Amino acid sequence: MVTVQRFLSTITESQGINISDDDVAFWSSKGVSPVFTIDQIRDVARVFVNGKLAGSQVGHWVSLKQPVQLTQGLNELTLLSEIVGLQNYGAFLEKDGAGFRGQVKLTGFPNGDIDLTHSVWTYQVGLKGEFSMMYAPEKQGCAKWSGMQIDNIQSPFTWYKTMFDSPKGTEPVAIDLGSMGKGQAWVNGHLIGRYWSLVAPESGCPSSCNYPGAYKESKCQSNCGMPTQSWYHIPREWLHGSDNLLVLFEETGGDPSKISLEVHYTKTICSRISENYYPPLSAWSRLTSGYASLDTVAPELRLQCDDGHVISQIKFASYGTSSGGCQNFSIGKCHASCTLDLVSEACVGNNKCAISVSNDVFGDPCGGVLKDLAVEAECSSPSHTKEPRDEM
Repeated sequence: MVTVQRFLSTITESQGINISDDDVAFWSSKGVSPVFTIDQIRDVARVFVNGKLAGSQVGHWVSLKQPVQLTQGLNELTLLSEIVGLQNYGAFLEKDGAGFRGQVKLTGFPNGDIDLTHSVWTYQVGLKGEFSMMYAPEKQGCAKWSGMQIDNIQSPFTWYKTMFDSPKGTEPVAIDLGSMGKGQAWVNGHLIGRYWSLVAPESGCPSSCNYPGAYKESKCQSNCGMPTQSWYHIPREWLHGSDNLLVLFEETGGDPSKISLEVHYTKTICSRISENYYPPLSAWSRLTSGYASLDTVAPELRLQCDDGHVISQIKFASYGTSSGGCQNFSIGKCHASCTLDLVSEACVGNNKCAISVSNDVFGDPCGGVLKDLAVEAECSSPSHTKEPRDEM
């Protein structure tokens, strides 16, 4: 069961505003609302009125103009400032800053604007939810949680929690937070990190990549139009067999009902070894003179799956002049037709295997040509219920 608790009044700066009956009547007759303004904000500013989020502004020293709904009597106006990184190098870095600049006003009153710039504001750093350690298992009785309703989905500034059982096995565990916006996640009181489901720009990824040469930020970009990160690792050492506590603090709004937990293993493994590579280390020996002696042994191609998994299929194997790379190998003009059968016999069903790269094993499909052995293999979990990674 997923339970939820609304944002615990986190205050950066707070101010009380008295509203008269005449003010309310004026706005009602004109069909307008008062507007809260700040000359400049950076990086994120959120406006709360009487504990409810009225609106937000994001940007680098941009103006904020937020219509607000004020009621007759005393209204509490709360501002939350979020800093998303500060300059930490270069000249005059001490002049870099964030927060609010300029005048702070309420406009739209019958008797003119109200300047709040020099009013007495209370100030506080951090979240009360963090101060009270709402993410800790031993503190769960200190908060009033309620069952998650449909209207809670996509709600900003919300604490979520749920209980889950640990996946069986020893494979790495990951949680998919791609349905959430921006926030922090804890498992059994341990912070697994901040999450931010940003989507990379659609353009900027080259069709081919060449790493040599001078570096630049846009070099060899990939995954355009995709989330920058959605999977987050949970160390198994932090997990119990059952009743594990997951707590999220969501800042911008997300759908916790789509969060998933899976184990991962390496599905595809590849290797390419040339016949003129050095032999395996076991073929080396040290002479009394201090020089190394090399026995006449062919180089080896070695494959190994994750612990608890076996090589289930050889998807590509060629001894000759193959081209391409992992998951994109292709047979060249020179190819020993027996390669796939010999590699499959040596590797399938085993966790790891080693094959000598030489004409003695595969024959010589093209004399006088330097050849290599390229192999792509697939690993499988004995239970066949795990979620694989695409490649290693």
